[in-house]
Amino acid sequence: MNLTSQSQTADIRQVMKEKILILDGAMGTMIQRYKLTEEQYRGERFKDYPHLLKGHNDLLVLTQPEIIQAIHEKYLEAGSDIIETNTFNANAISLADYHMSDLAFEINVAAAKLAKASTAKFHTQKPRWVAGAIGPTNKTLSLSPDVNRPDFRATSFDELHSAYYEQVDGLVQGGVDLILVET
Repeated sequence: MNLTSQSQTADIRQVMKEKILILDGAMGTMIQRYKLTEEQYRGERFKDYPHLLKGHNDLLVLTQPEIIQAIHEKYLEAGSDIIETNTFNANAISLADYHMSDLAFEINVAAAKLAKASTAKFHTQKPRWVAGAIGPTNKTLSLSPDVNRPDFRATSFDELHSAYYEQVDGLVQGGVDLILVET
């Protein structure tokens, strides 16, 4: 997978030799400031969805894209060189909590496109980049969730590989410049 064009890769590498690049801040904290309701998380597309969606921040790239874009633009206005996609939990394993695993690819593509559109508005001032954010899943391979069965794992390496592959594929298809593996 080629994340960027050769010229864009060269640009970021050159700029990194010349200065420290500033990464945006916490997306979740900024989203909380909007005090969104269940209905706002659902948007029109998921208004009749049979499960609760409040708190599903990754879904907002589909249901409230203007809010996510506004947050990106606030960070860019403040001087961020790199903004992260709103995709911390946008992998099939984590999305299963909301019964939305099948939306992983779509959410990642949409998030990358939103962030790229934001950087395009600010790119004339100075180069800006989009980092595809990949957070941990809510399941681990290193510990058992059952103290009575220390050998038990709630997921497998193959499931993790597949979930992260799909997420990265969506981010790349959406146009991110780099991938950021978070906490």
